[in-house]
Order: sequence, then C-alpha cells, then structure tokens
Amino acid sequence: MASPFLASLCQDSEGEEDEIIPIVGVRPPVFRTLLRHVYGGVTPVDAWNADAEDEEPNILASPSMELLDAANRYGVLSLKILAETKVSSDISVANASDLILYADSKDAALLKERVVDYFCTHAEEIRRHPSFQKVRESTKILDQLLEALLSKRSFRSHSPNSNDQAYGSMSVNLLRKKLNERKLDYDGSREIMIQRLEKWDEINQQESPQADPIVASSQPVEVD
Repeated sequence: MASPFLASLCQDSEGEEDEIIPIVGVRPPVFRTLLRHVYGGVTPVDAWNADAEDEEPNILASPSMELLDAANRYGVLSLKILAETKVSSDISVANASDLILYADSKDAALLKERVVDYFCTHAEEIRRHPSFQKVRESTKILDQLLEALLSKRSFRSHSPNSNDQAYGSMSVNLLRKKLNERKLDYDGSREIMIQRLEKWDEINQQESPQADPIVASSQPVEVD
C-alpha cells in the first residue's frame, strides 16, 4: 500500500456521503503532486522546480522540501526517498545546519546522512555560519557530527553476500534495501533501521531448525 495513512483517512469516512476529509499543512498543488505519485506512479519534473522569479530560493521553502514534508506527513515512503534525494543535491554551507536539524526531526535518514557527509568536508565554513548556532543547541547532533569527523566514516553501498550483517558500516540506501528484501518497514532513522535488521536476524536465528548431527556430519555413514 503506497500510503496507509491516506487509506485510513478514507476508511474512516466510509458510509458517509459527501464526507469532507480535511487536508492540513500541505498546499493544494503539493498535495495533488503527492496523489499523482500515489495513484499514477509519476511525479512531474516541474513539481520539483522553484519559481523562476526566486533568484535565491530558500531550500526550506522549496518545492522539494514541501514534497518531502508532505510525503513524510502522509506516509508516502517512495516519494519521501525521492524528495530526500532531490533536497540532498542542494546542500550548501548556508542551509546545512537547518537541513540536518530538519532531517533528524523527521527521520529523513538519507538526507541526514548526506548532510553529515557534507559537513565532514565543509566543517569550518559551516561552523562559522550564523545558522550553526541552532546546531550548537543540540548535544545529540553535535556528538554525531564530531563522531563523523573523527572516524572519517565511509559507508558501504554494496554487500559482499546475503548474510552480510555489518549494518553499522552500511549506507542508508543499503540498509533500506536490506529491510525491503526482508519485507520490513524501511522508514525511520538510521538507528531504527539497524535495530529492525538486528531484531529480524535474532528472531530468524532462533526459529532456524538445528541441523541433524548425522546429516550435517562430513564423515561417511556406513550402511550394512
């Protein structure tokens, strides 16, 4: 189901003729784009573009950010991932602080990963920008940025085999792929995704039947 939340809104109004379902926090053109994505599987190219009149568009008020916010609000994960990718392509020194705070608050794991990577290569410029003062107020974000700087982290985008369980070194895209293969929810923060995978491994290891010691033995079995 593309949007369980939208489905639940419609189910709540079943049996009531001319029932009006209130849509809040989303502009009509943005919501129409979301519906086209859900029911038509397409997202118009111009839906991501800012007005030509905006010489210096604000990323936080951009169409990409509006679509990301709407997709997150209504649980349209496929559109959320697309929007995270679009917003990630416009990270700058001026907006990095605002974006990492937004990504953390909305569990936009891919966007957060990309902003942290950007910070690691532009740390001095971002720290000098006035907007970084907001980040200073979050001990959690500061710790995560410091850890990324000190560790010089580099996440993998591929697994050597299907039994790969080194989730801590995987990129968000790879974690989402692993979750999808196991038919698990692949929304949420990086930490939540890793917890889901580890829990799945734990449950499936417990449920796996123990091999018969005779069958599993590599020694030949003599038959009279």
